[in-house]
Formats: sequence, structure tokens, C-alpha cells
Amino acid sequence: MQNFDRGSRLREERERLGLSQTDFASIGGASKGSQILYEKGKPPTADYLAAIADAGADVTYILTGSRERPASELTDRARLQAAIEVIEEGLGDKHLPPDKKAEAILVAYELLAEPAATRAKVIELIRRVA
Repeated sequence: MQNFDRGSRLREERERLGLSQTDFASIGGASKGSQILYEKGKPPTADYLAAIADAGADVTYILTGSRERPASELTDRARLQAAIEVIEEGLGDKHLPPDKKAEAILVAYELLAEPAATRAKVIELIRRVA
């Protein structure tokens, strides 16, 4: 795994949570400068990772690229973002009118609230109906 990939995923998680570099660094007990370095690939400390995990960051994803939490445990904002991403991936090159796309996003959002639902299952469902 390249450090840059980890830094990119760290930035992605920060943005998913809607936090600035300064705010995220503060949560992790770090400076903004350290946050910038972490997002460029410098390995963060274990204490930093534990603190941002407590704030809702998926540290397993940051470190490995694989999501740890089921979608049902994501924040509303993160679940909505996941639903939109699932619809985009499931539709591929197909296009839906805005009202139908909004309905599909709502269905994906609701499906992702189910503990047994996974991204892959929802994408498969979208591909079948689209």
C-alpha cells in the first residue's frame, strides 16, 4: 500500500464527515500542519487514529481501503453519500430522469439502513432494475 493512498483516504474520510483540516486535526489531537502531512501520506499516530475513529472516521478504510462498518452504522450524511455513490455505480452509463434518480437514491438510502445490506447487494439490485 502506498502512503499517498492512505493519505487520500484520510482526506476522503475527513470530507465525508464535513470537517476542515483544522477541525479534524483538533479532534485527533494534532496540528493543522500534521493533518496536512497525514493527508500527504505521513503515517499518523495511533492516538490520532483512535481519536478520529471515535469521531466517526472509518480507520480500517483509511489504512486498508476496505470499509469496516456496515452502511447501517454510518451517519445520515455518510449513508446519503454512500447511497448516491451506489446509484451512480449501479447505473453506469444509464441515465434516469431527475425524479426517478431521486427515488432510486431514497430507496438505496433506506436499503443501506438495513444491517444485512451491503454496497455490493444494493449495486446489484440497482443494476437489475435500471
